[in-house]
Amino acid sequence: MEEMPLHVVLVSAIIKKEDKYLLGLRASNDDQAGGTWSFIGGKVDFETGHGIIESTLAREAEEEAGVKIKDSIQLLTTSGFIRSSGHHVVSLTFLAEYLSGKAQPLDGQDEVKWFTLNEIKGLIHNDSRITYLLPTVELLETRQ
Repeated sequence: MEEMPLHVVLVSAIIKKEDKYLLGLRASNDDQAGGTWSFIGGKVDFETGHGIIESTLAREAEEEAGVKIKDSIQLLTTSGFIRSSGHHVVSLTFLAEYLSGKAQPLDGQDEVKWFTLNEIKGLIHNDSRITYLLPTVELLETRQ
């Protein structure tokens, strides 16, 4: 029997607070895009049951940036890529509303900051390593 390939499932939360969105500056020693700005998120743990995506998003928001998000999330977009480790990643990006907490850099982040969409586009323009964020930002612009 052929071995079934496994995929890493990555979930990202585009956390919105009024007209701004939270990004984290990945730790410079991170082997996957260290020193670049990204939306908050992480890998879904190997677990079963209901609500694993929602619980992963909530956990990552607290662990990486010290904020809580509202329970209602909306799938915004999906994509796939190959990690620096060679693993295939299925990425699910969700729009989440800020609930509470003071944004601060925690696990795996050198900095976290709230940006407008225009400011995020400026970051993308100045760093070719994060051009992958542009389609998502453009999608967010259509929802305003």
